[in-house]
Amino acid sequence: MTLWGRTHWQEGFPFSPTRLRPQAPARPPCAAEAVTAARIPEAGTPPIPWAAPTDAAGPMTHPDPVPSAAPSRLAPHRPGLRLMPLAAFAWAGPGVRRGGTPALPRTRPEHLLIWLVSGRMRLQIARQATEMQPGSLRFIPAGTALAAHPLPGAEGHVLTLAPDLTTDLDPALPRQVTAGHPGAGGAALLVTLRDLADEAARATDRRALACHLNLLSLRLSRLDPEPGRVPAATRGNAANADAPRPDRPLVERFLALAAVELGQCRSLAGLAQDLGTTLTVLDRSCLEARGRRAVDLLHGLRLDRAAELLRHTDCPPGRIAQDLGYASHAHLTRAFVTATGRTPEAYRVQMRQP
Repeated sequence: MTLWGRTHWQEGFPFSPTRLRPQAPARPPCAAEAVTAARIPEAGTPPIPWAAPTDAAGPMTHPDPVPSAAPSRLAPHRPGLRLMPLAAFAWAGPGVRRGGTPALPRTRPEHLLIWLVSGRMRLQIARQATEMQPGSLRFIPAGTALAAHPLPGAEGHVLTLAPDLTTDLDPALPRQVTAGHPGAGGAALLVTLRDLADEAARATDRRALACHLNLLSLRLSRLDPEPGRVPAATRGNAANADAPRPDRPLVERFLALAAVELGQCRSLAGLAQDLGTTLTVLDRSCLEARGRRAVDLLHGLRLDRAAELLRHTDCPPGRIAQDLGYASHAHLTRAFVTATGRTPEAYRVQMRQP
């Protein structure tokens, strides 16, 4: 037999049994030994070396899993209404500035009523900071960007209200931020708030809750003007009894005309000319009646319309920007982030969350 010659050896390796230890008792060959045997087995199924040995008693059976019980509601569903003390409420974007002032306004998906009874509260709405005085009340519609920080010792009430509860109210709730003073109706307003909280806790009849909400909307429409809230442009003439009163009809006509011409890119001078006045007179009337210039009122009107379209329609933000007179989608995004702290897409997702 040569090195490269073909051998006819038919036994295993080595060529002779070992003499170092006695032979082990006979046992059935395992799968690994069958694979490495000198002769390739051809009968039966191919052995699987890594398979576990089969038990003589048969395959192991496992009991069926116990079906989990369906989660049951422990309490009835309550409407999206909550009354809480003012000291337990704070709202702002991420981060806090030095001195405890909230960093950035942030939108909320529900309506908010803040009633400061005593103490002071820092409030920032659409990047305009103010400090609420005792007795002040603010109604802030859903989707408005705000930051609120009650100072130590502040007391009052905060009501959060889901928009779906206010769809058919008569009179309707204000669609813009409303400031006022309860005045002599403070006790009745407090009773209305407590009745609302009790009815929402019971959640027995939606019609009864709607009656209380209608009463709340009526009381908000009868708020007294906030004491000491005088526009800066008219403070110098406050002592003058002959000072002209604000031309509120002109401002209302300006807002109505601007709402119709939002997508036409009309200038303020052109709008003033259509109203039969000048831009200077229109600007002064807006400052006296609303405390804001005409251009600021126009920007606020455009943002309110954009927020309304984002909440109630599926129109793409780019199309909304084009219809409302923005230069581009990026222009709308910058204005929306500045006012609300969120992009139009993020605002739409937040307002449509259940």
